[in-house]
Amino acid sequence: MTEFLSWQAKLVNEYKRPGQFITQDFSGGLHTDIDQWAIAHSLDIVAVNPYYEVQDNLDFAAPTLTDDVARSLKGGNFLVTETNAQTKGWDSKGQFPPYDGQLRMNVYGHLADGANMVEYWHWHSLHYGQETYWKGLLSHDLEPNRIYDEAARVAHELEKIGPRLVNLQKKNDVAIFYSIDSYHGIKFMPFADQTDYMTLVRQLHNALYRMNVGADFVTPESANLSRYKVVLAPALYVASDATLTKLAEYARNGGHLLLTFKSGFTDQYDTVRSTMAPGPLREAAGFHYQEFSNLRAPLALKGDPYQAGAANRVSTWVEMIVPDTAKAVAFYDHPFFGRYPAITRNSFGSGSVTFEGTVLSDVLQAKVLEGVLREAGLTGPDQQLPEKVRVKHGTGGGGKPIHYYFNYSGTEQKFAYAYAAGADLLSGRSVERGRQMTLAPWDLAIIEER
Repeated sequence: MTEFLSWQAKLVNEYKRPGQFITQDFSGGLHTDIDQWAIAHSLDIVAVNPYYEVQDNLDFAAPTLTDDVARSLKGGNFLVTETNAQTKGWDSKGQFPPYDGQLRMNVYGHLADGANMVEYWHWHSLHYGQETYWKGLLSHDLEPNRIYDEAARVAHELEKIGPRLVNLQKKNDVAIFYSIDSYHGIKFMPFADQTDYMTLVRQLHNALYRMNVGADFVTPESANLSRYKVVLAPALYVASDATLTKLAEYARNGGHLLLTFKSGFTDQYDTVRSTMAPGPLREAAGFHYQEFSNLRAPLALKGDPYQAGAANRVSTWVEMIVPDTAKAVAFYDHPFFGRYPAITRNSFGSGSVTFEGTVLSDVLQAKVLEGVLREAGLTGPDQQLPEKVRVKHGTGGGGKPIHYYFNYSGTEQKFAYAYAAGADLLSGRSVERGRQMTLAPWDLAIIEER
């Protein structure tokens, strides 16, 4: 696929006029059957087609993951070439049009992630065929409607403020280390029926999203990791010695690395190493192990060390860790497995390595991740916002910091604005640091600093 699209791009490059560009509309999320990063080398700009739940299920976590991948592929802005207009579905069983305000929020949600365009599939709804109920901005009657009016409202807003929002530059301090080889290695030899490599990737990204922490995606082939304060590497099962050494050196030089079970087990050919696990990661992680076990039932962590309450549970897999220099942070509450730490932390050089030897509940994962972020100095007012409020940051086309605040709920939300004084580009009102802000249901504010 990579070779085929590269061949097409070379042909187009011979004939395209000045000002024309080459793009490719990837569908949403992370792909495992193609190499998006390799394909992106042939593109001038990346495009994506994210579709997602709306109404009461709208929280923008899934489209944010898609946007973060798109932005990471070439390290810059991207296009949204298709997304929800009214309803979607290849039949009429999933007809859920967005509530008032949601289409508008979704446009700005993509712009806050670095999109330079948001367009729809499609202009008007088809009258027959597979996508009869995949509705466009106009319904089957071809007349202006509620959704059309909302799209028109956004268009008029962007006429005024679009130049300040376009080419948003984002500088995230956290990266997720994505390994398509590890996905396939684990798929070939799965450790569970319901949990796999992508489950762990999505769990980490979702935890970051809900804590209002922006993230990029990097790959084993990516450039220097030193620009990031925290790197998360879930189940890095298939990796060369060079890749693992690169991660270890990242921690030695001051980075904060979070690894999960299965990391370091096989080499780049998916061949199990003949050295003590976790192979080249042993010194950085500060432990070794020789045995592992599946779990027939979930276990609690002894003493609930992260105050997770009912969510103080782990499952599926245990690596029987023997610390060398690592500190045991949490143990299993079990008569046999209780001798082994479930979570360790090792100071390494001027950085640290946190290791999870088991599958954590979502709540527990978020709390462990919060501790790593706090150690890296990445927690603050964004983590104090109401549960349903999301904030995203960047530098806009005018060269000034911009803060997008979204209310993903049907109730009014209040919070204190925590950044330098500026103005809400949508309302024109001045906003001072510490000012109490109120967002109406399914509404947003875009604060540009002075």
